[in-house]
Amino acid sequence: MPTYGNILLKQDENGAFTTARRAPLGFTDGRNEAWLRDLLAGHPDLLPIEEVDPSFAPLAPLCTELSTEAGPVDAVFISPSGRLTLVECKLWRNPEARRKVIAQILDYARAVSGWSYADLQRRVATATGRKGNVPFEAARELQPDLDESAFVDATARALREGRFLLLIAGDGIREGITGMADLITRNAALGFSFGLVEVALYQFGEQGLVVQPRVVARTETIERTFVHLQAGEGGALQEVAEEAEARGEVRGESSTMADERAWWEPLTRIRFDDPEQEAPTYRPRNHVRVPMPYPGIWLTAYRSMGDGVCGVFFTGAKSEARQVLERLNEEREQILAELPEGSDNRRSSGELGFASYAQLSDFTSDDECREWLAQQLNQFVNALRPRLKTLAR
Repeated sequence: MPTYGNILLKQDENGAFTTARRAPLGFTDGRNEAWLRDLLAGHPDLLPIEEVDPSFAPLAPLCTELSTEAGPVDAVFISPSGRLTLVECKLWRNPEARRKVIAQILDYARAVSGWSYADLQRRVATATGRKGNVPFEAARELQPDLDESAFVDATARALREGRFLLLIAGDGIREGITGMADLITRNAALGFSFGLVEVALYQFGEQGLVVQPRVVARTETIERTFVHLQAGEGGALQEVAEEAEARGEVRGESSTMADERAWWEPLTRIRFDDPEQEAPTYRPRNHVRVPMPYPGIWLTAYRSMGDGVCGVFFTGAKSEARQVLERLNEEREQILAELPEGSDNRRSSGELGFASYAQLSDFTSDDECREWLAQQLNQFVNALRPRLKTLAR
C-alpha cells in the first residue's frame, strides 16, 4: 500500500517552504461527498485511470446521479471505445460502511449490465436534460472522428458483457483494503475492473488547495483458476479457464443451474471458528469460494458429478497463488499437520499445493457430503488464514 509524506510549497527564491495542512473531506468548507462528486465530474483527469485500467481511458464525463434500478450512480464517464466508468464517492468511516458501498456499486453494475444502448441513452438524457445521442456526443469531444454506429455497437457490447470500471473515491482509504479486494473478487461474475481511489486534500493556508488522487487498490483480471481435482492415486489440480464467466455469458439460470445453486446454498450459511472469516459464496457452476486475507487468494469447495469426487483446495490468481504457495511450503509439514488428514496434493504443473478430496460414493446423503465439505473448509481456514494475514502484512 503506498504511503506519502508531506507536500511542500516553495515560497520564495531564498528556499523557504510552506508545509501543507491535510484537509479531510467532510469537515471543512462543505467538502462532502457531493463536492467530491462534482469535482471529479468536472475534472475527469483527476482520476488515475491509466493506473487502474488503461482500457477505460480517456474519460469523457457523461452525467452525475445516473438513475438505475439499484439507485443513482454518483458520476458516470464513458470512453471513445464505449466503456463505462461508474464512480461512487464516499467518506471513509467504519468497516460496515465500506462493505455497504462495495455492495452498492456492485448492484449498480448488475443493473446497468441489463441495459441496452437505448436504455443508457434515455437515462443519460434524463440525468442531463439534454436531447439526442448524449453518450456519443460526449465521447466525440475526445475523438472528433469517432464513428457513431461503431461507437453504439461497442457500447452495447460492453453493457451486455458487464465491461465496466467501478471506482470508489473517498478520503483516508487505508484500513481493510485486503478484505475489500477479496469481497470484490468473490463477486466478479461480470467482466468489470475495480479500483479504490483515495482523494487526498492539502490546504496551503490562503494560497489554495491541492488535490492528490492515489490508487490504493485495484483488481486484476482473473481468467484462469483451478476448479477440478482428479480422483485416484496421485490426483492433480487441473487448471482450466472460466470462460463463460470471463465473457460475462452467465445471465439467467437454467433449471439445472438453479438446482445446483440450491445444493450449495446451505454451505453459504456456515459459521467458521474464526469470527472474522466471511461465509462462502456460490460460483456457477459447481463450487463455492471462501475469501482469504490476501489479495487474489481463496479457498474453493467443489463437487464434480462427472468424476464422482468433491473436495476443498487452496487457489487464487495464477501469479499470486504461486508466490503464496512458495512461502507456505516453507512450513508445509506444520500446515499439513493442522489440515484434515490426507490433505496433500500437487497441481497440474507439479508444484505442491494444499487440497483434500473424497469420493461422492463415500456419502450416504447430500447433507453428509455438505457437512464434510464444511468441516474441511473450517480446518483449512484455521490453518491458512492466520498465515495469509501475516503474509499480507
